[in-house]
Amino acid sequence: MKLLDKTPLSKWWAEAKENYNSDEILRVLLDNKDKLEESLAKLGGKKRLYSAFDRMFSFFSRLAGAADKISEKTQHFLMRFSWFRGFIEKARGWKNHLNFKELIEFARTKLYSLWHAPHNETAIKLLEEIVEFVSKHGVDINVYFPEAKQKLFEKKDQLLQHKFFQEFSQTRLEQLLAIQFSFDRSIFPVLPDTAFWHKFFEFAEKKKVVDIVLVNKNGKRVSFKKDSAEAIAATDTVLTLHKLSKIKNKGHRIFFVGHHEGYLGPYFVRSVIRKLGFHNLTRNCNTVVGPRMFSNVVLRNGAANVGNLFITVPSQKTTIIKTGGLAEELRKTAKRTQCLIKLPDAGLYLMKKLTYEEFMNAMVNGNPDAFVKHTSFMDDEIKVELTTFLETENFAEAMKSFSKGDYDLFKKIMKESFLIFPEGSRSYIDPDGGVVMKYVNPKYLQSYMRPGDFIASINLVGGSELTRGWHLRSATLGVSMGDPIEVTAEMIKNYEEEGIKVMRNIAQLPNIKDVRFKEEIQYKPARPERGMASGHNKYGNSANVNALVGVSYKRGEN
Repeated sequence: MKLLDKTPLSKWWAEAKENYNSDEILRVLLDNKDKLEESLAKLGGKKRLYSAFDRMFSFFSRLAGAADKISEKTQHFLMRFSWFRGFIEKARGWKNHLNFKELIEFARTKLYSLWHAPHNETAIKLLEEIVEFVSKHGVDINVYFPEAKQKLFEKKDQLLQHKFFQEFSQTRLEQLLAIQFSFDRSIFPVLPDTAFWHKFFEFAEKKKVVDIVLVNKNGKRVSFKKDSAEAIAATDTVLTLHKLSKIKNKGHRIFFVGHHEGYLGPYFVRSVIRKLGFHNLTRNCNTVVGPRMFSNVVLRNGAANVGNLFITVPSQKTTIIKTGGLAEELRKTAKRTQCLIKLPDAGLYLMKKLTYEEFMNAMVNGNPDAFVKHTSFMDDEIKVELTTFLETENFAEAMKSFSKGDYDLFKKIMKESFLIFPEGSRSYIDPDGGVVMKYVNPKYLQSYMRPGDFIASINLVGGSELTRGWHLRSATLGVSMGDPIEVTAEMIKNYEEEGIKVMRNIAQLPNIKDVRFKEEIQYKPARPERGMASGHNKYGNSANVNALVGVSYKRGEN
């Protein structure tokens, strides 16, 4: 049955869902492939200049990809010779992941950050629904509509890129520094010590950090630069780090939890622990950040100096994502983050043992025979724990877009420590210089921690004195730590009280200046933004972003 030429696809689809059965709908869709292809051709809008630039960047991106492959093969060949090996390794470390294709994509991103999206969003949603319907009813879309799925994916991704930079790039400078955001990735690797940006941070730190003061529980202060090695080794902070090293060596995960003072506060937590000699705890550590930290090259590389970056979404009480349609896509990315970090040890073992294809087949794509085969060695109790987790978290649905890149990276870092800053954005600074914690979302404890993990409370101050806007000033850092806390099932169940209790205890740790937890800030009722109805944003969409954890970044604050 052919559709009338003037019948809008959207009108027919609405009527078909109501009046036809699935077999009739499929038959009509297959008979009207030309109409679907015509709709696909219109997804990109009517801006010819935009389309021309997009095609040009796609062409050069393919050329750059080929050049990168040739470069990799050439380097692999030259690495056989000792006199080239050292030079190539240094060059790789300095540039980190940068290659020809990434440079082209950096230029292409200006289409998304500087231009308004020409795409027909309604048509994209309609075709996405149709493609999903066809796939669910056993039709191989790649056979009947060979270009549909890929073209729809490309246009939807372009639209989301526009939305992403509309939300997270406010100034012209941020738009010019914009880098493409990968909606199919949840993890970005930490900068290696040899990378340019890491070297730059180290250089600035040496120039501007006057001293690091270790503060004991009784208030005694020990200078990292002036006091003896014996005095430093006897501090409560160093003794606690020794305990944490032993705990980590036994296979437990460590979560360093602290407040967020200044732009560079999280970086200094990692840096100070390493300076004290505990590279095993934070050299390749992980951290959880909001999507804004991926919006431009400066923010991403700065954040990647803190650890391997896992993406989350903003808490409604700190930042509401206002751009319609963006929050839902980011929540999918953040849900993968939560599933990975919360995965039981049995799941981590399978991930370490299996290839990407085997893992996806057994754990995500719903092959019962493969699951039974790969879990046959497990005790019933362990298998039940894993199965319960997969069902409770709707693991298969959450991980259906899990990329091989994330899989390979997570296998290397799954047991590394985490740095968590539950305020999300920077703490307030009182007129007397004291640090005041912002609203803390206690859900970080439930979202990421498992029984048997350990919390390492850390109080580090001085970051706000070092960073004033884009300027760095000389300052002294102060650090103190609480005793390790083993996470229990009861704590996770009562996360609202326990998560806040951890932050209160951090505020009570002595330091070179006060850190304050104020009840009136934590329990102040959330108010809608001026000019907006409560629960809705300026686009008329629901603003109820169910954050996985409040590790987010306010616009204009990072």
